[in-house]
Amino acid sequence: MIHHLAITPKNFDVSHRFYTEVMGFELVKIVKRQAMGGSKAGWTKHVFYETAKGSGSYFVLWDLHLNGVELPEDWDPSISVGLGLPWWINHIAFEVKDLTELEEKKQHWLSHGQKVSEVVHEFITSIYTRDPDGNMVEFTTNTRPLNDDDKAEALELLADDEPASMPDYPGVIYLPDGRIIEAASSE
Repeated sequence: MIHHLAITPKNFDVSHRFYTEVMGFELVKIVKRQAMGGSKAGWTKHVFYETAKGSGSYFVLWDLHLNGVELPEDWDPSISVGLGLPWWINHIAFEVKDLTELEEKKQHWLSHGQKVSEVVHEFITSIYTRDPDGNMVEFTTNTRPLNDDDKAEALELLADDEPASMPDYPGVIYLPDGRIIEAASSE
């Protein structure tokens, strides 16, 4: 299990509201310290949000107050686009216990004005939206356990460097105004 993942948002206050109100995470701890290099380097807050009550799994935002670090106005903190990748490549997935909880998360996102994409994969079902910095966030649940056949296929595909012939998964896009759009696979 991952204990925590930490990212730096462009606007801490906006991201704090998103991760507490939209994602439903609970603020549980802040570590406020001088930055590496001591007081001349500035200070930071390492802000911990529990991703599910009692889970012991945390998502962390950095609230940075660094001296000598001047970020350009157009600085892009996205973990994909900021690196020159498509927005959907790097993303953060949070597990929920079942399809009922996944549906509750989807309705919660929609009630907060988020566009939600849903995809049924081979062994998980996931919903996706984006945070204020354009990072893709996901809630997902297992729909079947992985088995020895999955492991054998994984080893086979690890060695397979031929282009993929199977199209991407189709999905459904839910809009806050109630519209539903069927999204065909990439075929």
